[in-house]
Amino acid sequence: MKKIIDYLYSLRNQGSSYGIERMEMLLEKLGIKSLPFPVIHVAGTNGKGSTCAMLDSIYRANGYKVGLFSSPHLVHLGERVRINGKILSEEKLIRHLRVIRPLAEEIEKEVEGMHPSFFEIITAIAFCEFSQEKVDLAVIETGLGGRLDSTNVVVPEISIITTISLDHCHILGNTIEEIAFEKAGIVKKGCPVVTGWLPDAANEVIRKIALERGASFYTLAKQSSQQDLPETNLVGEHQNRNAALAVKVTQILKENFPVKEEKLDSGLQTVKLEGRWQVLQDNPMIILDACHNKEGATVLIKQLAQLPKNMKLVVWFGSLGEERAKEILSVLTQFASEIRLF
Repeated sequence: MKKIIDYLYSLRNQGSSYGIERMEMLLEKLGIKSLPFPVIHVAGTNGKGSTCAMLDSIYRANGYKVGLFSSPHLVHLGERVRINGKILSEEKLIRHLRVIRPLAEEIEKEVEGMHPSFFEIITAIAFCEFSQEKVDLAVIETGLGGRLDSTNVVVPEISIITTISLDHCHILGNTIEEIAFEKAGIVKKGCPVVTGWLPDAANEVIRKIALERGASFYTLAKQSSQQDLPETNLVGEHQNRNAALAVKVTQILKENFPVKEEKLDSGLQTVKLEGRWQVLQDNPMIILDACHNKEGATVLIKQLAQLPKNMKLVVWFGSLGEERAKEILSVLTQFASEIRLF
């Protein structure tokens, strides 16, 4: 059992490799020509995890059996693959791996250097699990970018692009327009796309791509009043915006996936999402937050500013990459009395 899990993590240690060709080869080996369940596909720099969790909660509250694929996990690998909120068990994970591993090794033998990556295998596991469990709807979050992301083999009911800012520039591009182009790779022919509060330059790139692909284009970028946004149990104005995006999606999909107004509100008030300004206890107050880039740091300022002025704020901080650390630490030093690195 441990050996097969070690095999999966050994792939992670080899780093990331982008492109959908390996994913297509793996699905062909699995005999999956098209996914037997409808998909909501979500990309974006920030907010995609929250928006996915909200959609999952809304549709579950309305009686749908919902699969949720998101990343990264915080504690257990199975957190990435959930059905009706229940994480994939290690037993099921291993069962899927025993089928997928020999197929992945077959691909490598046939074409050297084409062994599926860690994320591609996890994506395949999610697709297999959702297929076997016959979910009514799957909410699929991209890993990175969109155009070359392993999840981009889906043909969704709707594509969502939450936000766009400069992040992962070494992979996605150095301008807002270049990054928007990569994210817009999830837009499929004839499938509607909705965007959140994007910069005009990014929105224009996506609008043009949607037009070229005959995809209906919707955006919330012009909706400015915070008072008009729906309430959610997740903390912060940005979460109200994510909630507005989730609600807009339910409105666009109402013909095939109807929801009741009271159940929609119930779904938004019962969202479960660990690590996003998550208060673990009140006395002393302990908060977990996964802020990890410049755009997230602007939100973090607002959150920290609402803490009691007399609070002694001790921050335990960890980051992957010097640039990200600078972006977040420049905010934390304004509020923290002590910062501990780990």
